Amino acid sequence: MALFCISLAMAWNQHVPGWEASLFHSINNWPESLYHFFLVATIFHESLWIAVAAVVIAFVFRMYRLSWRLAVCSIGGYGIALIAKHIIARPRPIELLHDVHARAVETGMGIPSGHTMIMTIIMLAILPYLPWKWRWIVPIPIILMGLSRIYLGVHLPLDVIAGIAVGMGVISFIRILPQSFKVALRLD
Repeated sequence: MALFCISLAMAWNQHVPGWEASLFHSINNWPESLYHFFLVATIFHESLWIAVAAVVIAFVFRMYRLSWRLAVCSIGGYGIALIAKHIIARPRPIELLHDVHARAVETGMGIPSGHTMIMTIIMLAILPYLPWKWRWIVPIPIILMGLSRIYLGVHLPLDVIAGIAVGMGVISFIRILPQSFKVALRLD
C-alpha cells in the first residue's frame, strides 16, 4: 500500500517528473516492429475482459475457489482503481507529454493502470497453484503488460507502478485475512 500511496502522491499535481517522462519516452520510442507483439501482450482493449476471462477459465477448469477469489479480488481492485482515478484525475500521456507515440487510444484517467492491476491479481492468485519450478514465470506477464501499456502510449510508468501496487495490495489483503473470514467468504 505504501507503493500505491507514493505513486498517487507523485501523480497528484498532474506533473510528470523528469525521470518518469524519460522512462516513458525510452519505452514508447521502441521500434514500430514491436507493435503487434505489445498489442497481443495487452490482450484486450478493456481490462475488465481480462478479469472476466480469468474467472471463466478457472471456473471451466473446476477451480471454483480460484474463480471466486479472482472475481472478488478483481472487483476489489476495480473499486480501489475507480476511486483513485477520480481522486487523482491524472490524464493519459497524450495529454501530459509531447512526442507521444499513441499506438492505441483510450479514454479516461490514467492512474492506476487497470490492465497491469488485473494481470498482477491473476498472476499472484494463481501463484499458489503453480509447481515450484514454474513460479519464476509469474512476473513475466505482469512486466509485459506494464511495458505494453507504456509502449502503446496509454499509460505512464507511475500508472503501471500504481496498478501493480493495487494488485499486490488486494491479493495481500485476502491472504492476511484471518482464516475464519477466509473460510466464511470461501476465499481459503
